[in-house]
Amino acid sequence: MTQLGRRAFAALAAGALALALTGGLAACAGQQAGGGSDQTQQQATTRSFTDSCGREVELPSNITKVAASGPVAQQILLTIAPEDMVGLATKLTDGQAALFDDSVAQLPVFGQIYGGKGDFNKEAVADAAPQLVIDLGEAKKTIKEDMDQLQEQLGIPCVHIETSLDSYDEVYRTLGILLGKEGRAAELSSYCKKAYDEVDGVVSTILESERPAVAYLMGDAGLNAIAKGSFQGAVVDFVASNAIVTEKVSGSGKGQEVSLEQIASFDPQLIVFGPGSIYASAGKDPAWSELAAIKGANYYQVPGEPYNWLSSPPAANEVLGMQWLARVCYPQKFQTGVEDVAKDYFKTFYGHDLSDSELEDLLTGSLPRA
Repeated sequence: MTQLGRRAFAALAAGALALALTGGLAACAGQQAGGGSDQTQQQATTRSFTDSCGREVELPSNITKVAASGPVAQQILLTIAPEDMVGLATKLTDGQAALFDDSVAQLPVFGQIYGGKGDFNKEAVADAAPQLVIDLGEAKKTIKEDMDQLQEQLGIPCVHIETSLDSYDEVYRTLGILLGKEGRAAELSSYCKKAYDEVDGVVSTILESERPAVAYLMGDAGLNAIAKGSFQGAVVDFVASNAIVTEKVSGSGKGQEVSLEQIASFDPQLIVFGPGSIYASAGKDPAWSELAAIKGANYYQVPGEPYNWLSSPPAANEVLGMQWLARVCYPQKFQTGVEDVAKDYFKTFYGHDLSDSELEDLLTGSLPRA
């Protein structure tokens, strides 16, 4: 975990502990008072939580209605507390909706605070009356001010919990305490830690100079690149050597536009095309076929269900993506295959048993080549 991540989770751990203790002590005080004073009763129904920004926020002791600030928060919250969500940041695809009760897909769409749209409908959120708005993901430079302003405008508690590839176990534990879902959180946290430790145990033994140079390309023409050092590129940076090195790194989920000549100059040894990109046609296109990775058939398609496994959003789907990409890069170093990982992830995170036909469709163009 980065130094920033460690500081953030040190604060979160303290906040989560304080939240648990404050809620417990307040409840005990209420019981001892026998429902006496209004002040004691008020203490029994609230608790204090310190988020990743260091903001101390007063929250209800029992939270059963939450809203997500954007796609990252939505993706993560849907894996731990879909029944508590009062709305969505983005409409679910058919594939995503199939993993949940019909009521989830029918929730109103509020939009998102950040990103290209920035269309968060504050009036609709206020009407839905969540007890808490949760922002998860990268900490923007203005995150503290943004959370304070949003909380003031809505009159609803708002918290930010920073996420990173190596901290999803901590993220889930924090959410478990926050939402009263400790049991479910423990299951998800354990999975995330085990997955990260397994992949880290392999890649940490491989020198940076010996890792394959990987280009992660997206878009209709395959000319949107996810650069080294970007929040969206965390999996590629962790597992391999990101071939896309630029002076200015874009934080957009679409990456940054590059030319085919630039890609050729980066000379990637392996290319992964995002879902819906040009994986199917790249090998037949004369313009692409001169690239070493294409000529050597060392290119793959990133699986896209229920979300892009590597990014968009860069949320808990990255836990699945890092297991996939590591097995593409170093297939001989793992005792289990991509199929095993996919089945285990879908079962753990969504309670869904992948059928053989679903697995085949899901992994088209994605399996390591012998």
